[in-house]
Amino acid sequence: MGKMSFLIINKMEKRMGIVRFTAAGLICLLSLAPGIAASGFEANGLGVKATAMGGAFRAVADDWTAAYYNPAGYADFLDNQLGGNLALFQYRNEVTPDYRWPAGDGRLHESGILNDFVNYNTDEILNNPSGGFAVRLPVFGSESVFGFSIYQPFDYNVRWDLYQFPYEYDTSAVLPRNQYQNNFDIVAFQLTAAHEHIEDKLNIGIGLQLLRADLLFNEVIFRDNPSLTEVPVAHQKITQWAHNDGRGFGFGINLGAQLKQSENLTLGAVVNVPFTITATGNSKLEYYMPRKDEPDLYFGTVEHLLTAGAKVVDSATYEAKLKMPPSFGMGLAYQANEKVLVTLDAEYTLWSRFDGFNFKYSDHRGLTGPADTSAMMREFFTADVSNPVDWDNTFEIMAGALIDYSEYVTFMGGLAIDQSPARKVENMHPLFFDLGTKLTFSGGIQFHLDRWDFGISTSYTRQPSATVPELIDADANGNPENFAGVFKGATYQTVLAFNYRF
Repeated sequence: MGKMSFLIINKMEKRMGIVRFTAAGLICLLSLAPGIAASGFEANGLGVKATAMGGAFRAVADDWTAAYYNPAGYADFLDNQLGGNLALFQYRNEVTPDYRWPAGDGRLHESGILNDFVNYNTDEILNNPSGGFAVRLPVFGSESVFGFSIYQPFDYNVRWDLYQFPYEYDTSAVLPRNQYQNNFDIVAFQLTAAHEHIEDKLNIGIGLQLLRADLLFNEVIFRDNPSLTEVPVAHQKITQWAHNDGRGFGFGINLGAQLKQSENLTLGAVVNVPFTITATGNSKLEYYMPRKDEPDLYFGTVEHLLTAGAKVVDSATYEAKLKMPPSFGMGLAYQANEKVLVTLDAEYTLWSRFDGFNFKYSDHRGLTGPADTSAMMREFFTADVSNPVDWDNTFEIMAGALIDYSEYVTFMGGLAIDQSPARKVENMHPLFFDLGTKLTFSGGIQFHLDRWDFGISTSYTRQPSATVPELIDADANGNPENFAGVFKGATYQTVLAFNYRF
């Protein structure tokens, strides 16, 4: 009896040691993070169960959304599955601009940005649909699971109207709506295969992705007036509005594994690598010149063009390289008892690879008069536009819990802490709205009816306020890379989903 007790206790100690070791590893990874904040353009609205549990789902991955969280989860499917998902987002962001640029007279001057007023992003409820299926097939000597899914691993959409022409310009002119807009998403069309490599022990899975990127990017740019003669301070800037709309295709790979340490403990690991996507599209470039009050006797000259309140419209074709970040994730799921499951995940994302949106223009058409015949002015109007970002790698910790209240109802809750790639406060910008510590609280409920699962989850994400004290023009091109002012933000999300087993 004593020997039997010793063996049982020894076995329990080994299991608890594995739990402690894995949890300690996750905690050590967390300690490497210098700060906790928001994470770029990664989408997290996939799956009711996963989102309700804060995203801590890599070691669970027991529905079709495993294609995203961990392809190895497919190997445990006992049935074929078909699922659909609708994520609803609302960004509640605001900025109080203090956008004033230093001039040669030693003072700060207005640019036309709506300074000292609270400005809100265009209010709308964004929707993100996704879906997929998985089937069991007799391949590789035993049954394997294959699936196809469509979802968005990266998604971002924010719009602002922050500018009106000051007196020194043609005040009758009006910029189009959505003066600042960043509508960027990548849709993954993924083929997934998973196999039980070691029976009741190790699952492996792979997802091969065709990635479609859509990029709609508008911005107001303040260009240094290239006039060869001295101009008043109020005429030192030319307002440019750039509208870029295009798309591109690329590839990615999603690798996953699940290791069952015991009946109660499962570990998961995932590596996701999206390759560089080249986006191409059409651009509309509008230039608004400052205006002199006195008559100009040099009609048709470069100096007249630069000072008579003219509007120049150019069209072009653009190309942009989209360098999206690889990510590495791990997680554990512990079945505390037959009703309660607790999970813990960690993810490290190489956002330092993303260098912003850099538009290379070609095939310019629409320039006339001195805007075209003057070599100096043609160089000015056909210049490329760069939106560099200096982002750091990020770390995210997610924790969740699931309670099977009955055979018909499951309750879920979770928490996520996500580090910001934009950790330099002075680099903040409304088009790359990422302010600092990002804390997400989530919860949800799932109903089970025969072969059907229906669920809803909701989450609230809080970002802190951030103050950018001054404009910075690091490359000395006359157009600051940041946006001075006070920023605040929050995000609300609701996910609706179904899953059918057949």
